[in-house]
Amino acid sequence: MAFADVDVPFVVVESAGYLAAVFVFLTFYTRTMLPLRYLAIASNVAFIVYAALAHLMPILVLHCALLPLNVIRLRQYKKLIDDVAQASDRDFSIEWLLPYMSTRRMKEGEYLFHLGEHANEIFFIVDGAVLLPEFGLERSAGEMIGEIGIFSPNLQRTSSAKCRTDCQFLTISSEKVLDLYFQNPRFGIYLLRLVTGRLIAEIDRLRLSR
Repeated sequence: MAFADVDVPFVVVESAGYLAAVFVFLTFYTRTMLPLRYLAIASNVAFIVYAALAHLMPILVLHCALLPLNVIRLRQYKKLIDDVAQASDRDFSIEWLLPYMSTRRMKEGEYLFHLGEHANEIFFIVDGAVLLPEFGLERSAGEMIGEIGIFSPNLQRTSSAKCRTDCQFLTISSEKVLDLYFQNPRFGIYLLRLVTGRLIAEIDRLRLSR
């Protein structure tokens, strides 16, 4: 490759190319997302400099296009980190889930599900009270039930749920729950806290009953 028409010394051009290659190697070596994006941006800049000095237009065009894309992805990831941090400091609101949910009414004495059944949805209690017979517990309006089953290894209900009164529910499928779990950090944190809190409460109850 000739650089006779380039004012910059060949060693500088070559060094820019090697530096860009080092950044590319480091992006493959890095496991965490934030440093990876920073390295990708540095690699784009180095390749732009190298391609401009060496008159390599395809490489120049490619990395001029990749640079803003990596900057956008970096900003999105940093926002995701901020959302997770904020989710850890405030209660979760059910309102944004409403477009994904359907309503259901059930009579006193009816069962939402039975112990051991396949867990394919979770329920938000709008009105009424629900008994969990196996645990001797009751859930009331404003609480979510059925979430543990969809995270269990065999996707089975860990208890039954019986309406103690006439009830109204909002329901959401397990497929949509898992989809939203990965899309929305607030929802993910809320579910993790809910499941963990209930498991801890059950452990404490068993300990006290001995």
